[in-house]
Amino acid sequence: METTSSMNYAGQSQSNQENPLKKWVIILGALAGIFLCTTIYFARFAKPTINKVYTQVEAKNVELQSELNELLAEHERIKEQYGELSEQLSEKDSIIMAGAAEIEKLINSQADYNRIKKQLARLQNISQEYVQEMDKLYQENKALKEENQQVLATLEQEREVTRNIQQANEDLSQKISNAATFKAYNIKSSGYLVRNKGTEEPTEKANKVKRIKTTLMLGENSLIEPGPVNVYARIAIPETGKVLTMGSGDTYSFVHNGQRLQYSCKTVVNYKGNAENITMNWDLMSDDKAIKGQYSVQLYTDDQFLGEAFFTLK
Repeated sequence: METTSSMNYAGQSQSNQENPLKKWVIILGALAGIFLCTTIYFARFAKPTINKVYTQVEAKNVELQSELNELLAEHERIKEQYGELSEQLSEKDSIIMAGAAEIEKLINSQADYNRIKKQLARLQNISQEYVQEMDKLYQENKALKEENQQVLATLEQEREVTRNIQQANEDLSQKISNAATFKAYNIKSSGYLVRNKGTEEPTEKANKVKRIKTTLMLGENSLIEPGPVNVYARIAIPETGKVLTMGSGDTYSFVHNGQRLQYSCKTVVNYKGNAENITMNWDLMSDDKAIKGQYSVQLYTDDQFLGEAFFTLK
């Protein structure tokens, strides 16, 4: 009886020692099964979900970037269209560019979509204000240019009127100046024989000529101020064209158009605006003889050339 009891006790002790090990094996097996199932689940179901979320985020980022690029492209087009006028809104342009840079950072950092969307909407509003202000500047500048053009056109018309008046005055002054000049008529010059009794008669024979007489009529002109008028005669002999004169130097000379000219004879007329008959004589010295050929006689006042006459001695 004792022997049987001892054996039963030993078997029960061995059985109790094996049970804890079996328990841990069961627990580890269960955990392995759970891990395997979880892995299979995430492999088949969770990965596509993650990929789908990632794709949606990328699509939204592309959408936001596209809107930002479109806004910047339109902004640059507006600046180019308005040219130098856009420089007047440089401060607002800087605000737009800074806002665009901030949105670019948010997109790259994959920030909250709604936050970026709000920032983008705000920037679009600023951009629209920029366009409105630019258009307002353009209209004001256009109106100012039109006003300036009108002022310039009016000024040019006034200048044209002034030029016309000046031209008319110059023409009138020239006409008066031309009208207030001497006119000489019936200019004649010829050789004369002077007899002992002082009588004279025209001759064409050079060996008989003792006097060269020139006559003319100084025309009537009420526009010329009355007063003494010097009339000069320059007698040029044939071939050489030398002017006959009573002496050398400035004593027997006058100035015409800045040039000093020698004269043969001179007379002073007390001109009163009426026609005057003028006679001018050049008497040869007793031992002088006239030469054959054509003579020319030029007539001047201090201010103008009156005319010319020719005669021939044989």
